[in-house]
Formats: sequence, C-alpha cells, structure tokens
Amino acid sequence: MSKGNILISVIIGSFVGALMGVLFAPDKGQNTRKQIAKKSDEYGDLVKTEFDDFAKTMRKKYEAALSDTEDIISKGKAKADELRSELKKAMK
Repeated sequence: MSKGNILISVIIGSFVGALMGVLFAPDKGQNTRKQIAKKSDEYGDLVKTEFDDFAKTMRKKYEAALSDTEDIISKGKAKADELRSELKKAMK
C-alpha cells in the first residue's frame, strides 16, 4: 500500500471515528452539531494541507523528470551531430 493511500485511510478513519464518537455522546443536538462542524473544519484543513504537500511533491518530481528528459534529448542531439560529422569526414 502506498504512502498516499495509507495517509488517506488514516484521515478517513480518524474522521469517521470522531464523528461516531460525537454522534453517540450524550449531549444536546445543538452541541453535537457544533462539534461535528468543528471537527469537519479541522479535518478539512488537514486534508487541504496534506493535498498541498502532495501536489508540491508531485510538481517537484514532474520538474525533475522534465529536466532529465531535456538533458537526454540534448545529449542525443549532440551525439547525432557528432556522428554526422564523423560520417561526413569518413565519406570525404
């Protein structure tokens, strides 16, 4: 299981556990709704933060892969030019 899947599972499990605990707690409905709203906001912020971190990581990996690809293409073109030169010399 990947790190992202584990993290999502933990977040969802925590949210469901907190929600169930609040729903079955002996408290007034109004207080329960406030607690649910508060927990929803907290977990929403946590999910947003984790998603932002994930997006930053993916962006860095994308940029690194793009840079590596550009390097490979550049080296390939240089090698092709070198071989073309050698072929022209050999044909003279």
